[in-house]
Amino acid sequence: MSTTDDGANLDASTIDLDAWIDEVVRPEVTVELYPYEVDYARRLAAIEDQIPAAEASTPETRGMDDPSVESLMAQVAELRDERAKSALRVHLRQPLQSEFVEAAVRAKKAKIPERDWLFWQVATACVEPAFSPEQLRRLYARDRSGEAMWGQLVQAVNGLLVGLPVPSSPAS
Repeated sequence: MSTTDDGANLDASTIDLDAWIDEVVRPEVTVELYPYEVDYARRLAAIEDQIPAAEASTPETRGMDDPSVESLMAQVAELRDERAKSALRVHLRQPLQSEFVEAAVRAKKAKIPERDWLFWQVATACVEPAFSPEQLRRLYARDRSGEAMWGQLVQAVNGLLVGLPVPSSPAS
């Protein structure tokens, strides 16, 4: 790619701005949700609690039923693999301002309380699976784990709304 005298990659005098705009792609992200987080944490902690004793023992001093550090680390790896298989990968795309406004209008027409409009707006960003606002509300209301998963989705959408950093150079 050639550059112009001012260091830009495109020559402003010859660029087809409509074609350039058409090629712009909205940012996307995938969020992994883990529904069994509490169970995972409990099981992981139970394994990790055994590691100090295993590190302090030697094959000569270890009892027949006492695990080695290696076997405990293998259990941790197996648990992480099991957890990864239960993850739901949610593909999100940066919503347009018009999509957010349309979601709010639909929510208002459906007589949804304003405090719940965010469920409708986050649903506009969900590409795959395409959560409905009602499903997101159920996820949030499920339990603390559901609240945490909802929080991950909101945080990801907020990050998409901010967009990617745009590099700029000082005018000469």
